[in-house]
Amino acid sequence: MTDPTYALGRSDEEHARLTEQANFLRPLTERFFREAGIAPGMKVLDVGSGVGDVAFLLAELVGRDGKVVGVDIDGGALEKARKRAGQLELRNVEFVQGDVRTMTLPGPFDAAVGRLVLLYCADPVAALARISTHVRPKGIVAFQEMDLNEMAARATYGDSLLASVVATIYRTFAAAGVRTNMSSGLRHAFVEAGLGEPELLGEFVVGGGPGYAGYSWLANTLRSVAPMARKFEIPLEPLGDLDTLTQRLLSEAADTKRDFWSPQYVGAFVRTNS
Repeated sequence: MTDPTYALGRSDEEHARLTEQANFLRPLTERFFREAGIAPGMKVLDVGSGVGDVAFLLAELVGRDGKVVGVDIDGGALEKARKRAGQLELRNVEFVQGDVRTMTLPGPFDAAVGRLVLLYCADPVAALARISTHVRPKGIVAFQEMDLNEMAARATYGDSLLASVVATIYRTFAAAGVRTNMSSGLRHAFVEAGLGEPELLGEFVVGGGPGYAGYSWLANTLRSVAPMARKFEIPLEPLGDLDTLTQRLLSEAADTKRDFWSPQYVGAFVRTNS
């Protein structure tokens, strides 16, 4: 099987958006990792590191006596991650390019984690099973994924620019073959991978008001998926000038007094048996 296309592309703009997204999602991801048991002194494998933000969060959690090894197939993103790690003077993080499902890694690890990774796997069950082999007995496997539901967005936001932007993003992800309901299938994926019943933690981000970061994140996500949307002939013209999209979303939110609700994020974690 072939992995779904990364609908957001791998441009410099997308790499910047990943950091924006990391800042937006950091509180709920940090809560999830702490709940899963990530603690000082651990050696942690970060799957799908991108430009490094999750790895940097993990580096804080494991402390100077711990270590984080980040893996990603995007060499350009990892170059930026290494540069940022140097600027942050992080000595407990390293990045390795490759596919975690096929490569040899300097394990075993106390934990293997990832955020928004499995939705891009052709076979999440096989991916989890393989990733778990890098983890020591009684170690942690913890992944946080999301659901994207166009109909729910339409029902929440009605006939609005916000609804159209969210629906366009969701339609593009679906057209690219991304697993848009990955968080709903996360429990089953862990069980089918032979990891047992995971503990689950679900959250979403909600907010509004002038300058709320969610609107910028949403507009930049739309800009990242725009080339893929055009490839699949998903119309962008109704959304107007993409360069002014953030401000128009903010203006609409102020006029309608409508808050922005993020997709649902669900984290699942287990202690391995072997």
